[in-house]
Amino acid sequence: MSYYKCGLWDPVTLGINMPARVEVTVRSHETQLVGEPTGEFYDVVLFFGIIDILQDYDISKKLEHAYKAFQYDPTSISAVDPIQYSKRFRDFIYSVFKEDS
Repeated sequence: MSYYKCGLWDPVTLGINMPARVEVTVRSHETQLVGEPTGEFYDVVLFFGIIDILQDYDISKKLEHAYKAFQYDPTSISAVDPIQYSKRFRDFIYSVFKEDS
């Protein structure tokens, strides 16, 4: 069983009774993905699921990516190579869920 140490180094089983806090942010414009921190925090309960692991990046997804890349920014398309998708997902999660300082 995995443990995560938090706060005063109390062991917490990953995914069970795990404390989480969010910081309120303010976006300066509608297209901004993550807003500027305000210093206001709240305790929250998170439900998290990843569903894309069941999809194959086959020829149809490659064609979808190629077609959409002509119309949109290629890095913003959901149908991307799995390595690029995982890096983008990881970078987003790290930008949103930050360690307490």
